[in-house]
Amino acid sequence: MAVLITGGGGFIGSRLAEKLIEKGFRVVIFDVAFSGRERKNEIFIKGNISNWAEVINVVQEYQIKHIFHLAAMLSAQCEANPWAAIQVNGLGTYHVLEASRLFGVEKVIFTSSMGAYGPVPNGFVSDETLQRPQIMYGVTKVFSELLGLYYYRRFGVDFRGVRFPQLVGPGTKSEGYGQYIPKMIDNALLGLPFEAWVSPETSIPIMYIKDAIRCLLELFDTKKDKIKTRIYCVGQITPSPTAGEVLEEIRRHLPDISIRFKPDPKAMEVLRTIPQRLDDSNAREEWGWSIQYGLREMVEDFIKESSKSLK
Repeated sequence: MAVLITGGGGFIGSRLAEKLIEKGFRVVIFDVAFSGRERKNEIFIKGNISNWAEVINVVQEYQIKHIFHLAAMLSAQCEANPWAAIQVNGLGTYHVLEASRLFGVEKVIFTSSMGAYGPVPNGFVSDETLQRPQIMYGVTKVFSELLGLYYYRRFGVDFRGVRFPQLVGPGTKSEGYGQYIPKMIDNALLGLPFEAWVSPETSIPIMYIKDAIRCLLELFDTKKDKIKTRIYCVGQITPSPTAGEVLEEIRRHLPDISIRFKPDPKAMEVLRTIPQRLDDSNAREEWGWSIQYGLREMVEDFIKESSKSLK
């Protein structure tokens, strides 16, 4: 049975592909950038999600039964080129959903994020919180969520999604104000000094990448009759650790690191608009979701995994 991962060459997709292959699936990676490697039961197709014909062709040719739709421009890219963001994030989702309708794809799993909310009172969000994003990334994510729900109601496409907090893990390539944690760990491992652009008291909701992959697989495996909410907040490490607490945890493993804080006003302003708490009650109740990696486990595993690649 073939599973398509759009954006499958990226931070989440490459790890997800590995787990799906272990579960016995044939995995088709669809991405604009060729990774340079293919594993057994994995096929890499270079393609653009904003090109309707390319999406249709890959779904038809490989008889795709399930899709993990991860392909998207991130927040900084969307702000730099909002016109491209509409094509990639907005029309890209439409292409995936329409191909799913035409060729009988059984499930579409979609990744959204807390960036789909925008400013919220008290920093608290749930699946019912009104979404009012103020940047193009959030606008396109909300559009995609609503379009997926429409395709479920109108055409019966089994659309499911999650809103992730900031994901942390080895191999992060994207740039963003929320990436100070992986940057701190990466530079510490390399023995390089690092100047974090946040204050020691800064905290944002985070989740370790291994929890994120497990989350997607558990949502995928859940029986259809248990899925009621359809698009879920999936919580975070609780309580959200401050940057200072992250530093102290890194120092437990790497005591000689040179990291200091120099808050950037622009970064701090953006981070202050991020929700501080994601209520994942519906995911817990409907399909048994729970976080497994706390701060200590996350930092320890991050260092262990990164150390392997440095050898």
